[in-house]
Amino acid sequence: MRTRSLVSAAVSAALGAALLAAPTLAYADGGPGQDPAATATTNPTTDPTPADTPTSTPSDTPSDTPLPSDTPIGEPSDSPPSADPTPSDPASGDPTPDPNSHAPADGTGAPVFGNVGSDPSDAGFLTVAVSSDSAVTKVSADLTELHGAAPATVAVTGFTLVSGTPQDGVWRSPRMSQLPSYGSYDVTVSAQDSDGDNTTSAHATTVDVEPKPVFADRSISPSVLDVEHTHVMLNGRISLFDPITGDTSPLAGQALSVAAAYTGYSAVTAADGSYAIDVAPKLNGETATSVPVYLSFWIANPDGTNTYVLVDSKTLPVVVSPSRIRLDHSSVRIKFGAKASSSGVVEYLYDGTWRPAQGVALDMGYYATATSGAGGRFTLTDPYIPYDDATFTVETSLDSYLADPYLTASHAQFKVDVINKTSICFCSSWIDEYSDLHIQGSMTASNGKVPPNHKLYVQQSADGKTGWKSLGWFTTKSDGTFDLDGYVAVPKGYWRLYSAGSSDYQPGYSNSVHFNRTATRISGFNAGPEPVRKGHTVTTTGTLQRLSGTKWVAFGKQRVYILFQAKGKKSWTQLGSVKADSHGHFTARFTAKQDGTWVGVYLASGSYVDAESYHDYVDVR
Repeated sequence: MRTRSLVSAAVSAALGAALLAAPTLAYADGGPGQDPAATATTNPTTDPTPADTPTSTPSDTPSDTPLPSDTPIGEPSDSPPSADPTPSDPASGDPTPDPNSHAPADGTGAPVFGNVGSDPSDAGFLTVAVSSDSAVTKVSADLTELHGAAPATVAVTGFTLVSGTPQDGVWRSPRMSQLPSYGSYDVTVSAQDSDGDNTTSAHATTVDVEPKPVFADRSISPSVLDVEHTHVMLNGRISLFDPITGDTSPLAGQALSVAAAYTGYSAVTAADGSYAIDVAPKLNGETATSVPVYLSFWIANPDGTNTYVLVDSKTLPVVVSPSRIRLDHSSVRIKFGAKASSSGVVEYLYDGTWRPAQGVALDMGYYATATSGAGGRFTLTDPYIPYDDATFTVETSLDSYLADPYLTASHAQFKVDVINKTSICFCSSWIDEYSDLHIQGSMTASNGKVPPNHKLYVQQSADGKTGWKSLGWFTTKSDGTFDLDGYVAVPKGYWRLYSAGSSDYQPGYSNSVHFNRTATRISGFNAGPEPVRKGHTVTTTGTLQRLSGTKWVAFGKQRVYILFQAKGKKSWTQLGSVKADSHGHFTARFTAKQDGTWVGVYLASGSYVDAESYHDYVDVR
């Protein structure tokens, strides 16, 4: 009987479990003696309901497309039914109880009905099994629509005996072309025998009279899925048989669904009802030994319901081939700051020969991924810089969604020798007014260790770009630090530190520092008047200047100290200081007390050297 409601999710799930328990279904392309729509789900309470879900379904069809859990009752035919089928089995439908099997032999018995239902090979015919104590002379039926606002009743006569004897046989109606529409009908049958006995059985059965699909030239290939056969081809042709007219026509434009290993596909039949579908089952990288493939569709019924139809199915074995990775290099040397890379070929073994594998996902660590291209070639680069020597592993992806399900996992390793970067910090330095260079800092490497060769060279350049010359070298402490002073002949220019490096450490340079101890002078210094009377004022004057290129210019706003050395003494006494104006001029006045020498002094700061004026002797009277 035809399905009257959408298949429930619970039934679908149960059917899916049944499918996994018995995945192999045997189908044969049958002949005229088969029901053209036997694969249609016609009774959700008695027929198993599949569980797999097609990717696409026709309009107004359920989104969950079930798959059968067992071979459907009556395999769909690959050819339309014959014009005059003769049933070899009892008629389908709900059987009428037959308590006696045969009519009484005393001549008083009325006809007794056996099975009543649609002809198994053609739903356009009604078959009735009847027996009596005498020959049955007439069989008729009334078919009443089960649905509709005003159900119609159609009388069907003209039954003929098709098997058995008139006293105990099977009778078949003419094609019921007088039925007003497709649908379900309640059947009441009547029979009369030669004794004049009559029997009527109300509600003897219910039959469905609807168009049924017919299949031809069905095939699913290949026979095995492996690394070189990853696609499944489904071919065939679908027609629609009309039980009222007996005509068969192509089922064109029918939406079909294919379920294959967790993946759904959709297609539409051509104008002649044919289909050719190419699908690539996705195994999600999981270990799979077989792939069940189902082709189905939902057919729309005249009353607005939909019936699930299984067109074809097959379980394909999965064969997994060994794989291997061949790297171009087993080891590489890179400078610190470069990234670790590897290239090579991924291959698989097939028919005793190693062949390049294209489209295989590979990993190197967590962040480097690639897919093999033509010839199985690949290149992987780790996005992060290695800080020391390491061993890297290249492997086929273990991600269940990326791994090739037809290849075994494989891996290969290579070593990376990192030439470490040497880092030198010229952390603190200066040149004092005596031209001594102070050096303070540390040396380390990118691997966090102190290079075994602790020697550092001091280099000087006039412009900081070219002409670097080594002035000498020194050795750091065991922890890589240093703190020392050294005299430089030219206290003007650029300085840096340099490490020559080794096989495991790159040459290194420190930051450069610039010192320019600019020369200064006090010109025109004078202390006067002279001689001067004791107690009177001595005035000191002069100009502070600095050297700019080859010219002396004013060095204003700087403090100048005035010192006095009494006649006959060796020590100097600071009498005071004065700040030069913007032109470098300064004037300072003091009280004359005794004979002695006067001098002006500028004490350098920053990049300037000390300056000392002309010594001026003043006689005090």
